[in-house]
Amino acid sequence: MAVMNITSGNQAVLTLGTTAAMAAPGGTNGMIIPFVQDVTVNAAPGIVRYSVLDSGSSKAFTTVNENSVSGNMLVDEDTFFGPAAAGGLNTIADAGLLATSIAKTKVHFSVAFEGSDSGDHYITGQAFIGGLAPTASMDAAVWITPIELIIDAEISALTV
Repeated sequence: MAVMNITSGNQAVLTLGTTAAMAAPGGTNGMIIPFVQDVTVNAAPGIVRYSVLDSGSSKAFTTVNENSVSGNMLVDEDTFFGPAAAGGLNTIADAGLLATSIAKTKVHFSVAFEGSDSGDHYITGQAFIGGLAPTASMDAAVWITPIELIIDAEISALTV
């Protein structure tokens, strides 16, 4: 069994773009989200549970998938608010995460499991940015925010 060790720093990379090719690991003009503390890929079907009188246990059936990617990141000013000198090819990077979330702009994303070398695995799809809630405290010298990508449709597992 092969183990995927994420301690090298080039793995578990979250990339956003205006196109799927841009958001792919190593894609040109992709917006790599810096300072990600953790990332969770949730690929789960919806479940409806019900009870019947002739059984002591509940029964269940599945509904449509409810996929998401979530995590926490240190707030980087250019990433969160957009750079002062915008004008690149990636409108998400130009606008920043906050403005993209407020505008409800659909983004393409990828989460690289192993990196961006040929044969490495990643998950990709389209999503809306949500869950931004920057916080600061006396114990932390930086702003930290959760981030959630609410996936629209299915995710795909691909290799570079």
